[in-house]
Amino acid sequence: MSGPLPVTVGGLRKCLFLILDGLGDLPIAELDGDTPLESASTPNLDSFAAGGQLGRVDPIARGVVPNTHTGVGMLIGLYPDQAQRLSRGPVEAAGLGRKLEPGEIAFRANLATLDKQGDRFHVTDRRAGRVTTDSHELAQVLQEVDLGDGISATFVPTDQHRGALVFSGPGLAADVSDTDPGDRGAPGWLKPCSALQAESTLAADKVNHFIELAYSRLVDHPLNRARVAAGKLPATGVITRGAGAYFRVDNMLEERSVAAAMVAGCNTVSGLAKTFGLDTIGAAGFTAGIDTDVEGKLAAARQALDRFSMVFVHIKAPDLFSHDFQPAAKKAFIERVDRALVEWVGSDAIVVLAADHTTDSKSGAHTEHPVPALIYDPQTPRGGEVINFGEYACRDGNMPRQTGHEFLLRVLARLQSSP
Repeated sequence: MSGPLPVTVGGLRKCLFLILDGLGDLPIAELDGDTPLESASTPNLDSFAAGGQLGRVDPIARGVVPNTHTGVGMLIGLYPDQAQRLSRGPVEAAGLGRKLEPGEIAFRANLATLDKQGDRFHVTDRRAGRVTTDSHELAQVLQEVDLGDGISATFVPTDQHRGALVFSGPGLAADVSDTDPGDRGAPGWLKPCSALQAESTLAADKVNHFIELAYSRLVDHPLNRARVAAGKLPATGVITRGAGAYFRVDNMLEERSVAAAMVAGCNTVSGLAKTFGLDTIGAAGFTAGIDTDVEGKLAAARQALDRFSMVFVHIKAPDLFSHDFQPAAKKAFIERVDRALVEWVGSDAIVVLAADHTTDSKSGAHTEHPVPALIYDPQTPRGGEVINFGEYACRDGNMPRQTGHEFLLRVLARLQSSP
C-alpha cells in the first residue's frame, strides 16, 4: 500500500467495508464437512478476526432469506422498515442510469433458456449458461417492443444473463408476480405473471404478452443457432422478477453525513449505490463475474479513502460459484481475496467484512442462515487468540448475533470514535 491514509475524512475515521456476495455457506462433504470459507487458507482474514470482533449477521432478520438488493441495501444504510419498498427492478434500472418516470415500471430480468410446450414455457436454465458476451446482440430485438394500448417494453442487458426490463405507457401498476421460478424451481415451468391488485391487471397481461413476443424473436435468432452449434445453451426468452415503480428510500449514511463510495462491477449494486446517493467507482476490469479484478478494486478503494470516510467494495464471485455448485472454486476464490488483503494489514483503516446473504453450494439457492462478519479496528486490537475465520468461529464470536442494520450501526460507532 503506497503512502499513509489520511487519519480522518470529514471528522470521521476511514473504513474499508468489503461485501463478499454469497460468502456464507453450509458444510460441504467434499470439503471434509467444512464450508468453503472454513476450508480456505485465509491468514489475513484470520489475523483481522483474531485482532478484532467477529460474529454472525442476519442481513434482514432471523429466518428471512435475503436477496442481493435487500442484503446489500441493509449494509449501506437502508432502514429495516423500508426494505419492502426496495424493489429490484428500479434498482437495476438505476444501475444503468435510467431513472423511472411516472407511468413506467421496471423488472430485474434474465435472458434464459425456454422451451415452449403447448401454451406453457419450460425453463431449462434460468441464466442460459450465463450467456456472457452475446447478450447485447440478442437484446437488439427486444428494444421498444410494441405491446399495444400505447405500452412498450425494452430489455437492456447489464452483465452476463442479467438485465433490466422497463415498461412504459398508460395504466401500468407494479404490483405483479414474478415469472422467474427461482433457483429452487428450475428446471421447471415459467410462472405466468399475475396481478396482485386489481389495478395491476393490465401490467400483468403486458408482461405475459412480452414474454411470448420475446420468445418468438429469440428462438430462431441466428446467434442462438450459432450458440447451439457451438454446444452452448440458447437464450430463447426473458424471465422477470422484482417489479417496481419509482421510489425513494431514506439512507442512514446520508443522514449521518458519512461520505461513502461503492466500488463494484455488479449493476444491481451500482444501482443501489446510486439510489442511496453513494459515489460509484468502476473500471473495465471491475466485473460481476469470476474474472473480476479483485486487486484493482481494493486499490481503487485505497485511493478513494483519500476523499471518503467509508468505501464499500462489492465482489460477486463467491455467490456465482455457489449458484453453479462449485464449492471448491468458491474456496479458491476466497483465498484469492485473502491474498489481496495483505495490502491492508498494518493499515490505519478500519477493515470490515460482511455478506448480503448465505448461498448454499449444495442447492445453489440463497438461504436464511446468518453470514460471517468481522470488524477490525487497528486502534483497539486484541491478540493472543488463533482464529480460523468462518461460520463456526463466528458462531462463538465476541459479537452478538445481530441484523445487518445493527451491524452497520456498530461499524459507524467505530468511525465516530477518536483515532
